[in-house]
Amino acid sequence: MGAISLNEILLTELIVKAKAAIVPLGHSQSTVYQYGLAWNALNQYFEVHSQTFFLEELANQFVEQTREQLEAGTLKLWRFKLHRLATAILTEVYHTGRYEWQFHHADPNDYLHAEHRRIYEAFQRDLEKAGKGNGTRSLYGTVSRQFFSCLQNELHELVPHLQLDDVRTIMVSISRSYQKTSMRTVLSALRVFLSFLWKTGETTINLTAAVPSSGSRKVAVVPTLTAEEETQLLQSIDRSTCLGKRNYAMLLLAVRTGLRTVDIINLKLPDMDWRANSINIIQQKNRRPLSLPILPDVGNALVGYILHARPESSNPYLFLKTVPPFVKLTDCYHVSRRALEKAELRQDDSQSKGFHIFRHSNI
Repeated sequence: MGAISLNEILLTELIVKAKAAIVPLGHSQSTVYQYGLAWNALNQYFEVHSQTFFLEELANQFVEQTREQLEAGTLKLWRFKLHRLATAILTEVYHTGRYEWQFHHADPNDYLHAEHRRIYEAFQRDLEKAGKGNGTRSLYGTVSRQFFSCLQNELHELVPHLQLDDVRTIMVSISRSYQKTSMRTVLSALRVFLSFLWKTGETTINLTAAVPSSGSRKVAVVPTLTAEEETQLLQSIDRSTCLGKRNYAMLLLAVRTGLRTVDIINLKLPDMDWRANSINIIQQKNRRPLSLPILPDVGNALVGYILHARPESSNPYLFLKTVPPFVKLTDCYHVSRRALEKAELRQDDSQSKGFHIFRHSNI
């Protein structure tokens, strides 16, 4: 098989194509105008970076910059969503020549070369057969997609032609998306993926030799909050709003029970046994059953959220987004980070701000 090549196209020409692609969708003039503003902002971003041709990586950087502006409070949520969707439209038109309003439901593997998609799906089946949990399969899937993305967009190559130096190049590219502290896990996932390629005969050489050893396990201090800091954190949350009621319930649940983030966002209403006063789940990470008592303050917070703040929805998940569509949260890092910021706790850039800091805190 020959090398993969993507057609180059000027960003201005792609924008013209995107404007034509959304005409059949019947948007109002104001909506089309707003998309135009977003595309102009993207065009200016490309000009700052001295780039006239559309580059998906640079477009994604533009979205990440607007996300940072949103988190810093310098950009409205609606404008961030507009920029993100406008960029997604351009990306779909770039890859397919059309836009069919499927971005929110698009398969993340749609942009993979057919051979790479076949390998990816076989890898996922192999992980499932091996009994890997959802979280592990999701992580390994993300790393393997990033591997394929670099292989296609930077090396313009297919798996059978891979050499050890190619893998090293890909690792450098992937590492740009992660903090140094996360690379141990990423390298482990990459090693499993490359081992699968060798085991199934997709590669002619064992490429795991290109992945450096993660080295000896380092002894790390587990980040925690003191009892005083927990009180300060919880008291800083504005519980007069629906968002505040939800975040308070989530944080109090984490502080009192030490539940993992993935288990909190996957909690369902039927998991609450109010008669037995317990929470009963199958843990996402190890697939083991877990039963926890509903402590009085946690129960009050959960009931307050369910009765007075949770959107009316048939969605079975407990914690939902507060804006339409009312779907479950995919992550809650932003909840703890913003709460800690408001409480003026752990503001050093080197300090962890995710929900995992509550797993070992004083109760």
